[in-house]
Amino acid sequence: MEKIFRPNKWFVIFCALLVAVWGGLQLVANMRLADEAKQEASQIFTWDWPTLNCFSKADVTDATVVRRTDSDAIVKVSGKQVVTTAPPNTPVDFKTARSDVVDVNVTLTFYRSSNQWVLGKVEIP
Repeated sequence: MEKIFRPNKWFVIFCALLVAVWGGLQLVANMRLADEAKQEASQIFTWDWPTLNCFSKADVTDATVVRRTDSDAIVKVSGKQVVTTAPPNTPVDFKTARSDVVDVNVTLTFYRSSNQWVLGKVEIP
């Protein structure tokens, strides 16, 4: 039987380029989702409670996409949270205030709505 299709070097180069472009697009999509997760986690862990003179600031260091499908994605985010407390009903003086550094880990679940990722669930272990 005669071979009808025989791949040449141009076909192989085209297939390799197609795979490289697809892999690059997946990498960029995961990076964009990880950046979105970092911003959301920073907003979750940054807060202030003025009546108790208690403030928090988050420094998100890592975001890893665990699973991503067409409709949802799970991202694990980790970082450090600095909680600053001062005596109630006094002006905040950062020399006398007490600061605690806490490691934080959170799992964020995003859902796709109209081609945008929307935060759907927050899990703090």
